[in-house]
Amino acid sequence: MEAPARTPRADRRILWRAAVLFLVVVYFIQIDNMMKVRPDHAFLSLLVVALVLGNARRFLVDWSPFIALWIAYDFMRGIADDLAGRIHILAPFVLELDLFGWLAGGTIPSFALLEWRQQIAGTGLRSVLDATASGFYAMHMAAPLVLAWVFWHTLRDRAAFVRFIVAFSLTTWVSFATYLLYPAAPPWYVRDFGFIQPEASFKGDGAGNLVATDRWIGIPLFESVYRHLNPNKFAAIPSLHGAFPVLILIHALRRLGARALVVAIYPLGVWGSAVYLNHHYIVDLLLALAYVLAADAVSVRWISPRLLRWRWFRDEGADPEREPTPAVAGTGEGRPR
Repeated sequence: MEAPARTPRADRRILWRAAVLFLVVVYFIQIDNMMKVRPDHAFLSLLVVALVLGNARRFLVDWSPFIALWIAYDFMRGIADDLAGRIHILAPFVLELDLFGWLAGGTIPSFALLEWRQQIAGTGLRSVLDATASGFYAMHMAAPLVLAWVFWHTLRDRAAFVRFIVAFSLTTWVSFATYLLYPAAPPWYVRDFGFIQPEASFKGDGAGNLVATDRWIGIPLFESVYRHLNPNKFAAIPSLHGAFPVLILIHALRRLGARALVVAIYPLGVWGSAVYLNHHYIVDLLLALAYVLAADAVSVRWISPRLLRWRWFRDEGADPEREPTPAVAGTGEGRPR
């Protein structure tokens, strides 16, 4: 059947949503470059946009899981370390060495990369790699917000939004619980302090090799962020920096199909950067992948279908000019968009 021709009104709506998305992305990039994206700043900024668009009430309800996660994230500032009492330092290092030492000549990959970085210090290659890795790593908080906004406003696909936010929430809450039960030291701690337990007053910056970018740009950007805003320096297992990009890729592919393949650059870049910058073991990233796959399966198969039956989560006021969306693979769901 031939697709209905787009009307001028539909074209204007598409242009308007694309313009709003562009402004949101530009705003996040600018704030991230100047002071790093803070969750409360991001939420308030999007709330202002929602007020302008006239759907602030729905925004507050739909985005409430993000709010809850951000509050919990801030309240974990140092608490996880104190509750657990003992930080796991040796076991993750030994596991990494046993599984991936063969890749790095008998040491762990992040240490091998650190040695190589020292060998190319002062070169253009080193500057480019440091800047690229830091850029990928710094998108941690902004990228999930952008994809959620694409689903919620740009595409007006509430089903895709609900599936993403449920999987995102499950991944994050289970990771928070893991940090409380099993606080683990990242490789930068082993490099700087060995295998000794940190003192109760430990205030390490936790910026790892991101400080190299600080020296390059002449501003202690990442050092300040990790010293003042990082809530838990021993939240290495699983890596949420590794989890969020994979979650974004899965949901972008599910909604947009092959058009979203370019998004695969993002998780590849973040995973490589996490090891290159000495922030995570490969083991941390693989465990993050397992968390994401489990959370996504629970979201798509059980929780999201039930939420979408609630009156609040059904699409309301769908545009009659928009063509039907094909059913999403694995969910049996399709809806007008």
